Amino acid sequence: MKASLTLWLSCLIEWLLFLPVWVLLQSYQQSGQAVLPWMYILPLLALAGVLLRHLCNRKWKQLLSALLLGVASGFLFGELSIFALPFIACSVLFAYLGMTAASRNNRNGMYIAGIAVYFTATIINTRIPVLESNLFLLTWCGSLCLVLVLLDTNTSFLRYSSFAGESARLPAGIRRHNRMFVLLFIVVAGLLAAGGGRAVGMLLWNTVRMFLNWIIALFNGTEEPIPPEAAPPAQPLELPPAETHEPGLLAMIFEVLFYAIGAAAILVLLYYVLRWLYRNTGGVLRRALDALLSMLRRETPQEHNAFQDEEESIFAWGKTVQGIRDYWSSRLKLRRHSDRWEGMSGGRERVRWMYRHWLNSNRNEGYEVKGFLTPEETGADVEEWTGGKKRRRNGDSNTPAVPEGLLRLYNQARYGEEEPQAAEVSALKDRLK
Repeated sequence: MKASLTLWLSCLIEWLLFLPVWVLLQSYQQSGQAVLPWMYILPLLALAGVLLRHLCNRKWKQLLSALLLGVASGFLFGELSIFALPFIACSVLFAYLGMTAASRNNRNGMYIAGIAVYFTATIINTRIPVLESNLFLLTWCGSLCLVLVLLDTNTSFLRYSSFAGESARLPAGIRRHNRMFVLLFIVVAGLLAAGGGRAVGMLLWNTVRMFLNWIIALFNGTEEPIPPEAAPPAQPLELPPAETHEPGLLAMIFEVLFYAIGAAAILVLLYYVLRWLYRNTGGVLRRALDALLSMLRRETPQEHNAFQDEEESIFAWGKTVQGIRDYWSSRLKLRRHSDRWEGMSGGRERVRWMYRHWLNSNRNEGYEVKGFLTPEETGADVEEWTGGKKRRRNGDSNTPAVPEGLLRLYNQARYGEEEPQAAEVSALKDRLK
């Protein structure tokens, strides 16, 4: 229950970070006669997704459940028209976010995007009369988001600096000392934002002004004349609002029929286009569908931290810059990928290359790689996942799921002191072909 509450609070913070978007849709899409504003149903959908995360542990189950929840809530709080599509899309998104909250870890990017949304919304809402009533809500919610971002990033920095894990408790002295300074900074910033800075500035300015007027009066013998007050600006004339008429029952029926016929025509056209592509693209569409089904069959990672094989969690700027450079180089096809057999030097690198090659080949066939398993546990998991089905499909009942000697040589290359012999490495490469 505690884990579910924590995940729901993270979804609630995500909802709060993008509150200007929900307020904008609420102002223009939903009528003012609604019993419950539509944007307040999104956290409830996220809570439903969090509670269903164990039941919907595969991608296709998550997408299907999120779609059903989103369509139900969209039709409940919207209308049977095209204007309900934004409601349905946002509802589906939040139900899906609740189901995948445990596997998301890119919080810094979410924080930056949310602050940018508030910055843009503050500029837009001051220039649009319909949205001016939301400035008070957005101002206080934006301030709350800044406080939450500061507390979370500060805690993450403390864990990084003290080499503590995500679940480990920080030392009480460090936590108390740091929180005191952070809360003091928040209080000072709040006082300045509430008008304290302006009051102090006006006090100093009036003091300096009175001092200068006194000095001038000493030399001139006269006081500075008081400027006359400006006349209030004239109020602009506004036209009365135009009368609106609700559509009749017959118009609503024809509108629903129009959308139903259009959706059916689009589905029929899509069916014939996909059938033609399936028959005339030389297997490209078939491979794309196989990849899509493999992605939908993947399971959500388990919510615990354990052994991580072939992974490093130490941050370094050099590796980060090199990773960005390699990513864009591969996307722009400036050079070929460097993870090749010819680029490996020594038996250790070649054995680890063969282990990665074997692991990736099973991943491409639909196996979900679990990073918290050791190599021996991964081999046993692959044996259990195979279960004879893969060998019967290939027509070879004697093909082992784990090549003989692969795990032994991999453990020797990764943890042993002696380098694997060249003959054993060559024999293992032949067995992997």
